[in-house]
Amino acid sequence: MEEKKPGETAAQAGERPVSWKRELPALLCLLAVLGLFLAAAGAVLTPKRYDYGSTWGMYRQEPENSIDVLFFGSSLVYCDIAPAVLYEAGGVTSYVMAGPEQTLPVTYRYVKEALKTQRPSAIFIEATALRYGRTNRNVKTNVTYMPWGLDRLIMTFEEADPEDRVGLLFPLYAFHDRWDDLTPGDWKTGLLGYEPDPMAGYTWLEKVRSAQTFLEREFPEDEENYRRNLDYAEKIVALCREQGVRPIFYLSPTISRLPEDQVSRMEGELTAFGADFVDFDRCFDDIGFDLETNFFDTLHLNYRGVQVFGRYLAERLPEWGVTHRAQEDTALWQRRVETFREKARAADQRPLEHNPNTVPES
Repeated sequence: MEEKKPGETAAQAGERPVSWKRELPALLCLLAVLGLFLAAAGAVLTPKRYDYGSTWGMYRQEPENSIDVLFFGSSLVYCDIAPAVLYEAGGVTSYVMAGPEQTLPVTYRYVKEALKTQRPSAIFIEATALRYGRTNRNVKTNVTYMPWGLDRLIMTFEEADPEDRVGLLFPLYAFHDRWDDLTPGDWKTGLLGYEPDPMAGYTWLEKVRSAQTFLEREFPEDEENYRRNLDYAEKIVALCREQGVRPIFYLSPTISRLPEDQVSRMEGELTAFGADFVDFDRCFDDIGFDLETNFFDTLHLNYRGVQVFGRYLAERLPEWGVTHRAQEDTALWQRRVETFREKARAADQRPLEHNPNTVPES
């Protein structure tokens, strides 16, 4: 009820119109507090992402302009590229901003966002994504952990399944039932933010899948979507040209490989855009893999294979103009090297654990 003025009855006071000059600031403050509460609640309730790609929270803790080379793509990237190995072997700083089964339209948005804080001399994009379908169950994951902004909004409406859109726009709606499952880490990270990733985007795999022969990987024929993916590959190349970054599309070394005619087509079309292209399957013998111990499954390397591939890649990076020039946090990178070494030493002491027929979680 309005406060009475001298000589005014209670009824008269109640009939006076509301003064928006007085009420609006209070309303705005209330809305701001409500917005902060909803944002904080959403940050706490959203499951935390520490591995298997889309690790944006930790990526944003990297000092600006401290990365020499970035890697994008699917699990073929975050399971196969260990930045600690590249740093120890070649002295270059790197980060893996891949995501599970990351499609090329999503990769394009990831590249745009990643280049807001880093100016690498080159980026590597795993080219198998040219064969991926327009959408998959992991698009939601790729979008959920991306920073808020126009690119995330575009992906929500253009790439995500319609039934996922409300949850992507309002995380509190998607994860409101997690209150009972929250851990101290959920509260700490949700309220205080992530710490730098000791693996710089790499996901550790340890089991072994021995291989006797190479296989052929098949994708459904979808020419329309392939052309759409090519359009986004061209957009990535154009964006890199604008930013002064060298784009390198590559195929990760695998046991299960794309048909040679598809690889040749990729190479021709990507190089026509002005990108570099390298098929590491063609370098298999030079890399020096041990088919008995270096693979987690037919697509992904384990930590042993990652070390073999990392040392080989570190030697070749100067071919694409990648040299160490960023101003990194040296102590952080030394911790990353030691963390990887310690995990490898401990794993080397354990008996080999055979992996019958599984794929990395996402």
